[in-house]
Amino acid sequence: MGLAASQARLLSLTARMHDIEYKAQKLEAQKLQMANQSQQVYQEYEDALNMQKIQYKIIGSDGSAYYKDATVKALVTATGEAKADYIMHNIATNQMYCTQAQIDAYETAVGTTPTANGDGTYSITGVPGTYTSEDDAKAGAFAVEMGDTLGSSSSYKTLYNEMVQCVAKHGGDAEEAFIAVDGNPDGKGYNPTAEEATQFSNATYLTNMINEGFIVLHKLTGDNITGAADEVNVAVDPSLQQVSDETDLKKAEAKYEADMAKINAKDKKYDTDIAALEQERNAIKTEIDTLKTVAKDNVERTFKLFS
Repeated sequence: MGLAASQARLLSLTARMHDIEYKAQKLEAQKLQMANQSQQVYQEYEDALNMQKIQYKIIGSDGSAYYKDATVKALVTATGEAKADYIMHNIATNQMYCTQAQIDAYETAVGTTPTANGDGTYSITGVPGTYTSEDDAKAGAFAVEMGDTLGSSSSYKTLYNEMVQCVAKHGGDAEEAFIAVDGNPDGKGYNPTAEEATQFSNATYLTNMINEGFIVLHKLTGDNITGAADEVNVAVDPSLQQVSDETDLKKAEAKYEADMAKINAKDKKYDTDIAALEQERNAIKTEIDTLKTVAKDNVERTFKLFS
């Protein structure tokens, strides 16, 4: 091979060597990206493993206790299970989650006019008993509307007091203060969107909202002085528990295995391609070294010829 031909071949091989090195670097970057994707896939699977849900205790007709997934609607609505023992506040919006029946009862109670008795007590037409104040009388009217014929339920009175305080935070606007968890056919209270209505029946939504501090639970016990409900949480309320949520675990596991199989297949292909490039690189390097030796010998012979 002549000197010019050797030089041309050397330049061609050098260009090819640079091209191989660029492709190898690109494949290494893709392998690094695969490692990042692998970490992300594992994180999603780990999140599914760590998923939690809140449940509430139900006492069966035979006295046995079991737990059921808690949702906004289940804890607020009187289902005969949770007994509407809880009040829920969305502290981000200062709204209360209520049933339409509770909202209607509130509207009726606040619209009543208690009668002052001569002994300093108050009474309401159609509501049995007497009350210590106008507010207490209205709370009794609310209890009657909710089904307590005596109008003396401390739980219903506590609920009414909480609703009054919530409306006060919204400047007296009940439509902005209450979120009707079971729909809003009467137009009283904030009407939830279709997405919100779905969330109210979703256990994951309630668990996330409570764990992130957006929903605060109060229990309808109340105290004899202020009538305020007691704030509770899963840790201190024996009627609530937080357990692992395995609802979507199988799906997450299958997705994890499928995604990892794809990543491993790509990773093996990249290894094969890198190995092939390395072989070609070594071969080109050997040929370049040979061409350099031939070129050197040609130069030496040429100078000897003219010396």
